[in-house]
Amino acid sequence: MSGAQYAALLGLWVAGIVIPGPDIFLILRNAFLSTRRNALFTALGIMVGNATWITLSLMGVTVLISGNHVLKLVVQIAGALFLARMGYGSLRGGLAERTARGRAGDAATDPMLAEDAALQEEFAEQSRTVGFLGTSDLTPWRAAAQGTVTNLANAKAVVFFVALFGSVVPSDILWWEGLAVLGLLVAVGLVWFLAVAWAGSIPRLASLFRERTVEVEMVSGIVFLVVAAGLLVEALLAL
Repeated sequence: MSGAQYAALLGLWVAGIVIPGPDIFLILRNAFLSTRRNALFTALGIMVGNATWITLSLMGVTVLISGNHVLKLVVQIAGALFLARMGYGSLRGGLAERTARGRAGDAATDPMLAEDAALQEEFAEQSRTVGFLGTSDLTPWRAAAQGTVTNLANAKAVVFFVALFGSVVPSDILWWEGLAVLGLLVAVGLVWFLAVAWAGSIPRLASLFRERTVEVEMVSGIVFLVVAAGLLVEALLAL
């Protein structure tokens, strides 16, 4: 590969990763509602997913998936269902927390509602947890797993990487050039996603958004659901 090809590949890669999508929204959600450490591990998980896609692209697997109608359909539907489940969990948690806050406000003036408000608050906390997908009691390794699975579930990555590598990377790329491409893209991706995680978890900024937990959860949920709907529509149109 020539220097111009490396530069073109890097430019397209940067343009692709800086556009807000499920990856960035997941990092920011975990940064706002959890801890900086968990946000950074989320970013690392996302880059594990990206490194997997890059490796598969260099091996020609993404081209195989893109060219096989049934296989591409399976990847799209599976990814859409996972993102839809994540979106539903975030949206449900946000709505439950908003209801709980409303009941808590009423309980302040009516002691008879205090017990009901406490139950609603407990339900909201359980809704935010949502097991593997939630933010409550999030651990670094679960955050990393969230990032990896969310990245791999976005089936649009197949199209992106096929276009990225098909337009720049020659088919007869040498093995050491492939390793150089992998190292370059992973390094740049790590810098970007870790920077997003660090910036999103700045204490003053994170505390402001933590006070807006309802809005953060609901916006995150809507983003995931929109992406999932787009994947499902694309899959249905391809039938």
